[in-house]
Amino acid sequence: MLGQILVLGIDATAAHHGRMRNAPPVPSVPAVLCAVALSSLAGCGGPESSGDRGAAPSPTTSGVPAVASGGGSAASGEGGSEASGRAPAAARAVRITVDGSAFAGRLDDTPTARALAAQLPLTVDLEDHGGAEKTGALPGRLTTAGAPDAHDPRAGDLGYYAPGGDLVLYYDDAAPVLDGIVRIGRFSGDLGALRRAGDVRVRVERQQAGR
Repeated sequence: MLGQILVLGIDATAAHHGRMRNAPPVPSVPAVLCAVALSSLAGCGGPESSGDRGAAPSPTTSGVPAVASGGGSAASGEGGSEASGRAPAAARAVRITVDGSAFAGRLDDTPTARALAAQLPLTVDLEDHGGAEKTGALPGRLTTAGAPDAHDPRAGDLGYYAPGGDLVLYYDDAAPVLDGIVRIGRFSGDLGALRRAGDVRVRVERQQAGR
């Protein structure tokens, strides 16, 4: 009987130790705490896991509006003559023909000159005055808005005499300074042809390309 009890005790002890060897190891308390802490950080989306830290700020959130590349300001006036309201030089070129002699001219970019351009083409009979200029009445008067009260004419000036509503071609520097004279352009060519001629007929028209 005693032998049976001892055998049973030995078998129970062996079985207990066998279960201890086969059971999984129990984690230590520090290991459990570290695992819990790491899991909490991962769940909160830390700096390294968010993927947003260190990214360049958007131009719309930096406080300064983004400027499109290559886009100039419309107000800079870098648009040229049309943007500023001024007529391009090519559009102001005119051809002046006096008794078969042709002269190349260019109108000024002024209200008075633009008013003359609006009447082109036109033909005017000119009379000689003082061996320095030829004048003739235009079909309509021109505005003198913003023009000076007088002008000191030079040979090759194209002028407007406001008191008489006359077109004036100056071919000599000796022409007098008079109130009401407005320069409206310049012309070039054989001014001697004007000097030699008496009263003449002049035609003024826009210069055509290639002529």
